[in-house]
Amino acid sequence: MLQELVIKVPAPFMGRADVGFSTRYPAQPAQAPLKDVPFFIEGPSGPMRRLQSRLELFRQKRTLIPDAPGEAYSWTDLIPLNDELFILAFRDESLTDAPDDGDSEYRYIVNLVRPLVFPFLKDCVRIGELALRDNIVLAVLDNSRVMAELELRRTQIVPRNGSIVLGDVDAG
Repeated sequence: MLQELVIKVPAPFMGRADVGFSTRYPAQPAQAPLKDVPFFIEGPSGPMRRLQSRLELFRQKRTLIPDAPGEAYSWTDLIPLNDELFILAFRDESLTDAPDDGDSEYRYIVNLVRPLVFPFLKDCVRIGELALRDNIVLAVLDNSRVMAELELRRTQIVPRNGSIVLGDVDAG
């Protein structure tokens, strides 16, 4: 049984130290198809309005990035809970397209072991054109206990950066 796990990324976006996200992996049997993994994105309402229009594009991933070999996932619709909190979920599609081919098993394992903050951050740049910080800090938590803290260079996650800086704006 895979236990619940939380990964927090407090300030990945260039221009704002108060906009971040966390993702919560639900507990589930180890050999079962992956459940949707929710992302909770939060920050002040001004930059969140600008971020909302960029994150709403994630639902169109397959159309915007049709030739993404090895990527067997999509995103659910963005759900604003209020002006300062949104939810979006990673949806594993590794076993839905062609469950019997050898590549689907590989894609399933990649989706299972790769921290899903990486495809989220990658898509923030590729789809949302958002600028990320050069150094991104993340913390892995288990039952509210910090298991690991990591600092990664943006180039380890995505080679190019986006051009949209959240900065101090009131409207998107």
